[in-house]
Amino acid sequence: MKQLKTHQGFTFIEMLVVVTIMAVLTAVGASSFKVANQKARDGRRLGDLQQIRAALELYRTDQNVYPTTAQFPAVGGNLTFGTTTYMSDRPGDPSSGYFYSYTSATGATYTLCAALELVTTLQSNCGNCGTDKTCSYKVTNPL
Repeated sequence: MKQLKTHQGFTFIEMLVVVTIMAVLTAVGASSFKVANQKARDGRRLGDLQQIRAALELYRTDQNVYPTTAQFPAVGGNLTFGTTTYMSDRPGDPSSGYFYSYTSATGATYTLCAALELVTTLQSNCGNCGTDKTCSYKVTNPL
């Protein structure tokens, strides 16, 4: 009786199928991870702007005006008047190249803007949200 030879190992086609499946899974995972990171940074931006807004409202309650653009602190600075600190360590954008824009000419009103990564709708009357970045979220007061 003739014995059949058994082959051990994988054929080229089997290896090609496995590598292709792994590449597709890696690509899907990487794109999902990228979007999740963008959502997290956008969420932080929205939270930061609400924190800044709350500090500006406290400032206005005590001073009857909002700080002007010149009085608004730089990233990491404090919003202080006299001995009262309304915001310590002003937050900055979580991504390099992005900025939070604050403008207030007279202190009667203000505009606070940020560039969101997942929203690209242009907001008018915003300052600089970063190099080649479109300001896509705006907080103004009074509303």
